[in-house]
Amino acid sequence: MSTEATGRHAGDSGLEPVIGFVSRVLIPAGLLTAVLYYFGYVREQALFSHFGIDLSIVGFSTTDYLVRSTSTVFFPLATVLVLGVAAIAVHYLFVYLLPRLNDRWRRVVWVSLGALAFVLLVAGVVGLQRRTNPAFGPLFAPIALASGAFLLEYTTEMVQTHESVPDQLSTVLASTQTVRRGLLAALALVAVFWTTTTVAQQRGIAAANAIEISLPIHPQAIVYSRTRLQITGPGVTLSRLDASNAAFAYRYSGLRTLVHAGGRWFLLPAGWTRDNGATVIVLPDSVNDIRVDLSP
Repeated sequence: MSTEATGRHAGDSGLEPVIGFVSRVLIPAGLLTAVLYYFGYVREQALFSHFGIDLSIVGFSTTDYLVRSTSTVFFPLATVLVLGVAAIAVHYLFVYLLPRLNDRWRRVVWVSLGALAFVLLVAGVVGLQRRTNPAFGPLFAPIALASGAFLLEYTTEMVQTHESVPDQLSTVLASTQTVRRGLLAALALVAVFWTTTTVAQQRGIAAANAIEISLPIHPQAIVYSRTRLQITGPGVTLSRLDASNAAFAYRYSGLRTLVHAGGRWFLLPAGWTRDNGATVIVLPDSVNDIRVDLSP
């Protein structure tokens, strides 16, 4: 008897579909890893494109991409949770104030919410084509898409609950509830994925700009080589080592480390900028012919 009551209570509360969705879609580690990998890849692609480097030659591992995705995913996740708490608080306030409004003002509220939801959905769909909005920024369209979908479904449910709806319309709304909520979940996932991708690109570009600006104060990379290398660029200095018993004959200073990955050093001249034509220096990590030392 207690088990049946518990089952009815869970079903009435609407938790069963949510729990089922989480267990089937969100929990699998493979899917989560793939999503985090993608966002890490998008961030690094934006970063290295700034320096003219094809990310495929860098040789990052799956772990590298996963680690680099954490800061990208944290911001949208925290934002969604905060907005969820705020939405619940607004809902309770709305339910408290709604009975105190007369019929005319309630209709104004429903029409206004429906119109706002429609405008947000249109803005989101238009944003799918343009992708950028100079007035509101690149995050406006995906947020508008998700907000419009949630607001439209919320308004429909509230009208059905608090107003006298014709029986025919009530039957239609009840029969399409599963479809509506499925479409809502799909739109929400698209919006979250879209938003996080945009954030990843922005984080990558911001990180690249920060590296370029701070190059002069970055830790130095000093390259020693047995043979003379074609390492040039603003700020790079070549010194010949004359000691007869020296393991290396040439020393290059004035370099900064961009990244070490895949058995390669990716170095930048200290005076590198995106516009001055200086190139990124790629050296193999070979202890026999080349050595790279790092210093403050």
